[in-house]
Amino acid sequence: MIEGFNSTLGLTEEEFQEYATELKDLSSTSEVINRLEERRQNVLHGGTNCIPLPFPRFRNEVPGIEQGQYIVVTANQKVGKTNCTDYLYVFNALDYAFDHPDRCSVHIIYFALEESVQKVIERYMSHLLYQLDGIRLSPTDLRSTSFDYPVPEEALEKLKSEPYQERLRFFEQCVQFETEDTNPTGILRVCERYAKSVGTYNSHKIESKGNSFKEVEVFDSYVPNDPNHYKIVIIDHIGLVDREQGFRTKDAVDKMSEYFVKYLRNRYQFTCVAIQQQASESEGLEAIKQKKMLPTAATLGDSKYTARDADLVLGLFDPSKFGLPTWLGYKIQDADGTGLKNYARFLYVIANRNGEMGGVCPLFFDGAVCNFEELPKPDDINNLASYYAKAQNLKSYRQQRKLSSLTLLMLIKKLFKK
Repeated sequence: MIEGFNSTLGLTEEEFQEYATELKDLSSTSEVINRLEERRQNVLHGGTNCIPLPFPRFRNEVPGIEQGQYIVVTANQKVGKTNCTDYLYVFNALDYAFDHPDRCSVHIIYFALEESVQKVIERYMSHLLYQLDGIRLSPTDLRSTSFDYPVPEEALEKLKSEPYQERLRFFEQCVQFETEDTNPTGILRVCERYAKSVGTYNSHKIESKGNSFKEVEVFDSYVPNDPNHYKIVIIDHIGLVDREQGFRTKDAVDKMSEYFVKYLRNRYQFTCVAIQQQASESEGLEAIKQKKMLPTAATLGDSKYTARDADLVLGLFDPSKFGLPTWLGYKIQDADGTGLKNYARFLYVIANRNGEMGGVCPLFFDGAVCNFEELPKPDDINNLASYYAKAQNLKSYRQQRKLSSLTLLMLIKKLFKK
């Protein structure tokens, strides 16, 4: 039961705690075994019990997006944690549901607290152009920000074409942006409303034995209409949730984390994803001297309780941010200028309630189009060479493209003068 509902009934927190029961565990050992057998048969018959992650080797550590899971994605500032979250839990989830409508459906409730909804949509369009046609245009390019480089008409025509429109309509249908009701109780209320619209909420009432003689609603069970419907809620980032009366930032973060666990994950089987900053001290001079630059649960900003509550904590690391020449056998910045440079990212499993910790996924990150690729193993010299070359040429490719556009613009101006 949520605080907002308690106040509607006119109950104090003490009254509610006295008369409300804990969430009922309706599972028996035999029911759990039956459920495990169902999941096995589902896989044997071509179904899936998660939305697979797009990184084949890393799936040995984290198979995919599961229902009823609470995930924290953390990193230092400007490393790409929002991009990583969007790529894995929005774009990847949408792609899989679009391509496999017989296996699952997806609804994403996205609380965009750090940036505008428009920027999230532009990021998806940039990603889509690259994914479908290899057109590499950043959101800045799409907005024709540079006076000498208007967005190519070809890109806009692509976005208007039916193959793109079909996916964009799917995006609009499946992604629900929320910018109001952004304190913990408001976020819970929005998500509960959606959950009840796609499932059956069962409860019963008990009579108060106190002076108020009021009835209190107690949760029994929640049954989704479609067991293969994934409800994903994303908060970017959790440190920006609005405070409730009398709350500090830490209190708001802790309350949101509590609601994720007790209600959205356990009761309604939401996949809850919270983006969380690392504390600024984790990238200070002292951390660099002690070689403690990796994101950890101990250096989470605002509150460390989220790591205690979460099923999975993923940390994204950028070695170029600290001027490291190599990392885990990968060249980042050699003396001759070769290496992955700032396109290298390493995704760490910081905490994993249901598996092993310490796993790492080496990634090639193209921030312009929000694209991540799992890198070959460091001893796979031939395949890795193509990524070193790609890192070397991406910037020059962008510069050549703009130079070509500028040359064409100057030629048109000369012809116009004549």
